[in-house]
Amino acid sequence: MTETSPAPEHGTPPATEIELAGLRLRLVPVPWARSVGGCLAVACGSRDDPPTAASTAHLAEHVRALSGAGHVRRSVPVFAQTDIARTLFRATAAPEAAADLAARLVDVLGDASVDEATLESERTAVELETARMDSSALLRAGGLFAAAAADEPGMDSIARTRREDVAAVTHRQVAALTAWGYRADRAVLAVAGPPEALRAVPDAVAARLARHPHPAAAARPTAARPTAAAATPRLRLPALDGLLAVTLTRPRQAADLHARAVLGDRGPLVAAGLREGVPLLGRTTVENAEQAVDVLCWKPAGNNRQLAEHLPAACTAQEADDTVRELAARQARHEHAFTTHTPMAQALAAALDDPAAPRRITGRLRLAVWRVTDGIPVPVPVPAG
Repeated sequence: MTETSPAPEHGTPPATEIELAGLRLRLVPVPWARSVGGCLAVACGSRDDPPTAASTAHLAEHVRALSGAGHVRRSVPVFAQTDIARTLFRATAAPEAAADLAARLVDVLGDASVDEATLESERTAVELETARMDSSALLRAGGLFAAAAADEPGMDSIARTRREDVAAVTHRQVAALTAWGYRADRAVLAVAGPPEALRAVPDAVAARLARHPHPAAAARPTAARPTAAAATPRLRLPALDGLLAVTLTRPRQAADLHARAVLGDRGPLVAAGLREGVPLLGRTTVENAEQAVDVLCWKPAGNNRQLAEHLPAACTAQEADDTVRELAARQARHEHAFTTHTPMAQALAAALDDPAAPRRITGRLRLAVWRVTDGIPVPVPVPAG
């Protein structure tokens, strides 16, 4: 068992990290809270799908979210989400149920088994969720541009999944991915709430882990699983031809007020589109393990060509209006306040924070302009600035 206690902020008791059977348990005291929030982050996501079995991680999420039995499973609902590099399981409870909440989330790891009947019952749900992207290629645009802009592989792993892929995934493939990814040493469990409610959590977690023994860590391979991106052809979306986009490639946990101001709704990029009569079509952020890509899109339109000429100059703008900067700073403060005062948000932030992890991909923030041609983003030159 190891413990670390970062310095407290504004008089709040320090957060604590405890290692139990390989699982990193983070306890985040929130003295004023009237609820408890928990988040289990498992280092297994869509980029870990086998090259010929897209949606395997998504199916694993559905199966493991329904794991467990008895009172704990019935009393603590779990919300689950498959991302590119990880899968998140979240739950909230009353302070007196903090131990049950922690036990319920540990049950997601369980023995990493896959019940075949549960898999088949959940397959239709995954098909329906995936069908949304089949109905509109625009919903895949974020992954398309992020894969072109980023250095980290797997940015388009969710975007390339189609409904027919879900039906083709076998029980064996889901079981193999789950056995590899859903282990205590690949997970972080964060629980945030009143300090007195957190006292029972470590014992509850240790007891639950003891009920679900895994193979010894020494007997398991430690090498990273190769991502599907390494063996998958580049994603093409001809339906998006002519679409313009600006991407900001950055470290996942980076915060940059200047970039926020440039990309904001009152910033120079959106303003450039409005001047040409081409309003912003949409925006999204695609996050991987180490990098994130912010994407802004403009639809093909009569003035699209003129806009393509103006966006590169807008990207190199060194100054933003004082009002725009203040709005960006205010938004950052609001986000910080949310993560400071909400137990669920604090648990999520703690589960995703990994300052000790090695950073293999580094570099400055990168703004780029793209136009889709023959289904592939093609860079539009941006002058040095």
